[in-house]
Amino acid sequence: MAKHRLKAPARGDSKYRMSELVDASGVSRDMIKYYLRAHLLPKPVKPRPNLSLYTENHLLLIRLILRIQQQTTLSLPEIASAFMAANYNPHTIEIELLSDKYSAVRRDFIIPFAAETKNNVSLSFPQEFIEELYSHGLLEKAGPLDTSQIEITGLLWAARNEGVPLAFFQAAGNQLRTLADLEVKALIAIPRPELDFDAVAASVTNTDRVINRWMISEKTRQARRMFQRIVDNSEKALSTIHDAIYFPSKVFRKRFRIEEELALLERKLDRRPGDLHSMHGACRACLLLTDFERAIAFADAALALAPDNELALAFKSLAYSMDKNLEQALLYARRLETSDSRHPVALEARLLTLLMQAAKLGGVSDTTGLLKDAAELFRDPAIPPKHEIDRIEACLLQARANTIFPDAINKGPEAIRDLETMLQTLEDSRIEDLGLPLEGTRVVYQMYANFYLGQLHEANGDGIKASQYFEKVIQLDPSSNFGEMAYLKLG
Repeated sequence: MAKHRLKAPARGDSKYRMSELVDASGVSRDMIKYYLRAHLLPKPVKPRPNLSLYTENHLLLIRLILRIQQQTTLSLPEIASAFMAANYNPHTIEIELLSDKYSAVRRDFIIPFAAETKNNVSLSFPQEFIEELYSHGLLEKAGPLDTSQIEITGLLWAARNEGVPLAFFQAAGNQLRTLADLEVKALIAIPRPELDFDAVAASVTNTDRVINRWMISEKTRQARRMFQRIVDNSEKALSTIHDAIYFPSKVFRKRFRIEEELALLERKLDRRPGDLHSMHGACRACLLLTDFERAIAFADAALALAPDNELALAFKSLAYSMDKNLEQALLYARRLETSDSRHPVALEARLLTLLMQAAKLGGVSDTTGLLKDAAELFRDPAIPPKHEIDRIEACLLQARANTIFPDAINKGPEAIRDLETMLQTLEDSRIEDLGLPLEGTRVVYQMYANFYLGQLHEANGDGIKASQYFEKVIQLDPSSNFGEMAYLKLG
């Protein structure tokens, strides 16, 4: 059979004296001389009797010797034989190394031989596991297991210990049968007229090894691309979660003098260091206005007074979540989970961390359980609100749950009704009656209510009503992220 010889790429015509080759390769003079005596390297060029010059190929071959010793179990004489067969062509040797030609510890003959089917492996497995493999069609019932079957059983045992279900191998096996059929037909079609049976068997085995190496590389490449796509989508999902958080624009903050009002709020609390209720209000205001640093500081002050205060824990978890710091958010969300707090703010904190976990893990793990846990938070009602502001939070929580889990929660009409009532309450009440420390926070709640109403009506197919609420969002804060999304909704 004609062989397609690869021509080595053109390299620089550098010439090395022995001392220069030692420096460039990092291998001692004595070792290089041994390589020459053992035919691991071709003879150097001798322009005159007392001068030997080595080429770039000598340097590449030395590096290949070291790589093959690291990556295979070949002895130096075996490496020398391989190098001579490749005519000391580094490019050919590199390809053969890549194709695992030098890595095979045993000969995996694709053409069966009686000698290859003897059971010479000492592994043993529980009979129940063997029966399970039979039931999945992963082993054939044909007497004692031969060497290849024992090897397959060992690999399946190791894979199951890693959590891979046997159903995966059952499905993959069906695909592999098609691939095996393609390969056998391709191997048979290769003309080998000048070879005897043993030489044909060796040639087929070598070709099979190259095909196997290609399949591993190609499968890994495709899987890597799929993982990258999933990771990219997970990052987009994380971004989408935070799209449901309103970030007031600079114009809004200037219009309602947010920085001055928050500074004034800080001074008021400094004069009332033990007022836990006021600290809760300050935390809420800072979260609504996306001042996460202040929110955490107020929550820390509250926790200093009451270390297990569920509202302070929830506010702190929310601040970290909204600021995309999942690791810190989880520390406080887990404490809320332990206490099974049903306060609307606590539920909201737990929801956001679960969704962020699902988005983050979506690239590398099954997130069904996390999403199910998030949906389950809303199957049982929150505790009855004690204050008007808690009713508003409960209303927003239900609206968020219905936009994220419309099928699981299925309370869209109720959420719409409650949001419309919430808007009327915000319009008719003074901020003091609502328990809000700043006028700007009332408008933030109005932004949330109008935006969620637009989304819920859109989900119900009522584009006219959805447009009315999105237009209101634009009127309140056109430069904000909600304003930009509302513009896009309206086209």
